[in-house]
Amino acid sequence: KSTGKGTDTMNPGRKTTFPERIEIAQYTVANEYNYQEAAEKYRVSYQQVYSWLGKYEKDSEQSLHDRRGKS
Repeated sequence: KSTGKGTDTMNPGRKTTFPERIEIAQYTVANEYNYQEAAEKYRVSYQQVYSWLGKYEKDSEQSLHDRRGKS
């Protein structure tokens, strides 16, 4: 069953830098939490924007550092 959104609304995501993640979070807040618009503008996934914004609002910018592979 189709949701009517089409597959072009899904972005596979891409690697982002720490400053980009901050910019994306700030852009989303400034644009009334429009996650979809931010995802399309920055060519990242909706889920990633949602996740970054949650971290950004809970623990500030420092929480957006990529800590994979670090103990």
